[in-house]
Amino acid sequence: MSYAVTWSDQFGGGGGAGAGLEQVPGTLVVQAGNHAAHCVATYKANHPHTRVHLADLSQVVPSAWRRTHAMWSSPECTCHTVAQGKRREQGEFVDGLFSSTGTDETAIRSRATMHCVPRFAEFHQYLIIVVENVVEARWWGPRHNRGAAFDAWLALMRVWGYHHRIVYANSAHAAAYGPAAHCSRDRMYVVFWHESVGRTPHFDKWLRPLAVCERHGRVQALQAFKLTDSCSPHRPWGKYLSQYTWRCPHRACATVTLEPFALRPVAEILDHTSPGRVIGDRYLGPRNAATWRKIQDGHRVYGGAPFIAELRGGGSTHRPTSSPLSTLTAGGNHHLWVHGTAHDVRDRRSRLVTIDERKIAMTFPAAYDLVTTAQKKKDRDEQQISMIGMAVTPNIARDLGAMAFEFITGQDLDPFGLAA
Repeated sequence: MSYAVTWSDQFGGGGGAGAGLEQVPGTLVVQAGNHAAHCVATYKANHPHTRVHLADLSQVVPSAWRRTHAMWSSPECTCHTVAQGKRREQGEFVDGLFSSTGTDETAIRSRATMHCVPRFAEFHQYLIIVVENVVEARWWGPRHNRGAAFDAWLALMRVWGYHHRIVYANSAHAAAYGPAAHCSRDRMYVVFWHESVGRTPHFDKWLRPLAVCERHGRVQALQAFKLTDSCSPHRPWGKYLSQYTWRCPHRACATVTLEPFALRPVAEILDHTSPGRVIGDRYLGPRNAATWRKIQDGHRVYGGAPFIAELRGGGSTHRPTSSPLSTLTAGGNHHLWVHGTAHDVRDRRSRLVTIDERKIAMTFPAAYDLVTTAQKKKDRDEQQISMIGMAVTPNIARDLGAMAFEFITGQDLDPFGLAA
């Protein structure tokens, strides 16, 4: 079978981008690479036709990879992420390439660097490249000159013939060519396209979610950035609600905030045959004081309806199961499902959202096999949770892949035709 568009998946993890890209008919992921053995094993198990390299890609010569039309890249920029309110500095990060412990293969090898993108682009001259990262990567550079390294990186890509556009998207809204994710996930996607193609990708067609305006009915919403110290309509950057909202595209309703109707409730993916334990048997006592306060507060706020208590810092509290999950991270399982009809919260039931439920929330297929290499169950669970938390959600790769397919082939695809 011949394929109209072929991809390389750089720093592919367990294959989230590949799982999404190949949902576009006529698309094939030819090769992928990653540093961690369990990620490579997972990629191979679910994509047997893809050649998967176990390697530190910062040390791989670009000529060792086959030529493809396009490349997806998810390099790690560890110095930009924020954890527990603290910004990671250049050079050292727990579980990153520059780990100071020197004890964990995954932590040491990690996902390599942003510099692999221009190295491979120079040699292969891909027609289109998508680079996925946390939104904070936009400010890559020293403290006294935030964003300077990122701007230099963009300038180098321009040298090799690429135009670009930076996309700030949340996976809970990405439903152009299929259903959205059951979880919120804000990421930055830098889309590069080569000037030799002679056209521009149709960003608005694929990235503006459908919403309902009371006055104008069904519309494709416009992304409206707030005026803050870090962004503005002329300097877009950031995350949904914190730095931008969706608005009606008609001038008469330009100030009306809309919510994409693609949002999918986490209640759809929770396994009700596994109810968990009685809360009073588990979360009373001083050791669980913080969790108990969140459970009590959620019980009060939602009037006895089911909800998710978010067991982490950073201002997380709780949300109803009628909403998507908050962001799934690689650092642990932080989502506690509280449910049941008892009037006394101590008699209700709760359990953590399972690994399989987390996987499905990210839009991985239910049958997607998360392969581990660890011996102990605790370590195997940690590897699976980490793979999910670091993954590209397949639905956003699918939608960007559809846009890339149109750009490369010149053939129109029908957005929203497959949306749930």
